[in-house]
Amino acid sequence: MRRVLGILFLAAFSALAIWLYPLVRPVAKYGALPKTLDEPLNLLVLGVTPEYVGYHKKAPERFQGLTDTLLLVRLDPRANRVVVLSIPRDVWVDLPGHGWHKINAANPLGGPELAMRAVEDLLGVPVDAYVSVSLTALREAVDALGGVRVCVEKPMHYTDQAAGLRIDLEAGCQTLNGAQAEAYLRFRKDALGDIGRIQRQQAFLQALKEQLLTPMGLLRLPQAVARAEAYLRTDLSREEIGRILGFAMNRPTLVSLLLPGRFGNGWVVDQAAWAEMRRVYFEDQAEASPPALSGRLVAVVYGPKEEERAQRVAQRLRGMGLRVLLRETELPPNRTEVLENGPGLLAKALAESLGLPYRVSGEAALGADLTLRLGRDGQAL
Repeated sequence: MRRVLGILFLAAFSALAIWLYPLVRPVAKYGALPKTLDEPLNLLVLGVTPEYVGYHKKAPERFQGLTDTLLLVRLDPRANRVVVLSIPRDVWVDLPGHGWHKINAANPLGGPELAMRAVEDLLGVPVDAYVSVSLTALREAVDALGGVRVCVEKPMHYTDQAAGLRIDLEAGCQTLNGAQAEAYLRFRKDALGDIGRIQRQQAFLQALKEQLLTPMGLLRLPQAVARAEAYLRTDLSREEIGRILGFAMNRPTLVSLLLPGRFGNGWVVDQAAWAEMRRVYFEDQAEASPPALSGRLVAVVYGPKEEERAQRVAQRLRGMGLRVLLRETELPPNRTEVLENGPGLLAKALAESLGLPYRVSGEAALGADLTLRLGRDGQAL
């Protein structure tokens, strides 16, 4: 019996060693034991675009390119929550020593330090550290995970010969490999431009989170981390990395936000709406009183041949005192849910009234207070 137990222990230990082996290099470079994260930590994630030395020829990665993806990520141990705020690249800011530029130019002009300063000045939120990520990191991690299943909402076709970018995706739910995921996340040749791209990034983050929590996702996670590590740069200390690891083990919830604003000269920030978001998610202040639903604008999003259902839902919403905007999409939403790009109390109130789930997400329709997606999950209203 002891011999059998010994063999089983040895097999289990060997399996664990094989699973963890890909992490040897990252641990040697950044390694730290998981610790407790006592206070919130604000990270600026910079998605750095490639630099080119000629036509269709990428330069060696220096992490000094434009940052077309800027995410302010707050790790909040008190709420056990990760808040991801997407900052549109077309926000104009006054960069010290450089004058007015779009915020994505801060990194090539002054490195991550200037990018951090620009974000702090824009948002009124301190930034504790940065992580710069190249596109190669994305491709490597997604391939190591065996792809990520995403519902591509419409056909996406675009070719940039100079940059070596080819996007060729059809609508539908599908598993994207690394190159396809990059294409999905970079596509912006539609009416919403960069804002539509940001909303797809947030949908991808949600899909990635769900996949990582599956048994197969957890099994492949060390390999994904190992393959992406070489294409990251950060000023996080080992102590901070250890605290982040400890925080991640608590399986925090995910909230994704889009910096509120409107199209104008670039993306014009709605300062009042941002101040409300900041109080709730970055200053830990709850709203004083529950908001009223009456008079709010709800965008009802539905797929082809679902107009009759959408009209029935719209009639019910109008009976609750809400204003309704009907919006048909090429691909039916994956699930029925209420979305809000804001504090979330409006979404919670409407969802509870309708008996539906809700999420706080920048995927919500622009210009509306709330978004109600009518999915193909058979959820009745």
